[in-house]
Order: sequence, then structure tokens, then C-alpha cells
Amino acid sequence: MKIYRSILLNEGEEINTTNLGCSWTLCEIFAEDHAKDINNHLGKDGFVILQAEITDDDIDWSNTLFAMENRENEFEVVIYGDIKATVRMVDGIDFDEDQEFEGSTGNDEFEDYCENYEGDLVKEDFLTLSSEF
Repeated sequence: MKIYRSILLNEGEEINTTNLGCSWTLCEIFAEDHAKDINNHLGKDGFVILQAEITDDDIDWSNTLFAMENRENEFEVVIYGDIKATVRMVDGIDFDEDQEFEGSTGNDEFEDYCENYEGDLVKEDFLTLSSEF
């Protein structure tokens, strides 16, 4: 499945491949809108949207299902491990589109991440949602 992540950058900054991030989205439009919203607050020069192709094995299921239940409009996918991503879109900065990156998702943990999801959603619910994108 395809996933997307926005990364805010100032002109001349490079993407940190040791921490490409673990929180991605199924929705390219959400990634772009989110980048614009955050960028308006932080005042970076621009952003890139990364695209990656992942399998079920790349997904942190507990945190993805938790996010699906608690942040349903974000279409969040929490992943871990190494990832290969391509720059899908650039806004506001001089950056090569279609550039490929290989790196790690890092080990960031957000305050609401969980070790073991105990809600009502199951993997099949997420897979059904992902098929809509």
C-alpha cells in the first residue's frame, strides 16, 4: 500500500534519513494539508511530501489501530524499520522531485502511543480502509 508523509524544510535543508518518521498517512491530500497547516505555524520555507510503498509487515498494528480509532480523519499509519521513499511533491523550496531516500523511521514515540491496543478495531478494518485510497 502507498503511504505519505510531509516533512517541513527550510531552503537548503536536507531530509534526515536516520529519522524519516514513523507516523505516515494513507491520504496524500491529508499529508499536503497537514504540511500547510503546520508550516503556517512554524514558518519553514516549504515542505516535501514523501511517498513509500509498504507491506503489512512494516506496520505497527497496535498504534495504527489506536490512531485509527482516535484520529480517524488523519488516516494514520504507524510504521517502523527501514523504508524507501520517493519525493512526491515539493512546495516553497528548491528540492528535486522524484528523488529517492532510504533510511529509518526512527524511534520517536508520541505521548499517546500504546504498547498493546485493546480497542474494537482489527487489522481487517484498517486494510478495508486502505483499499479506499
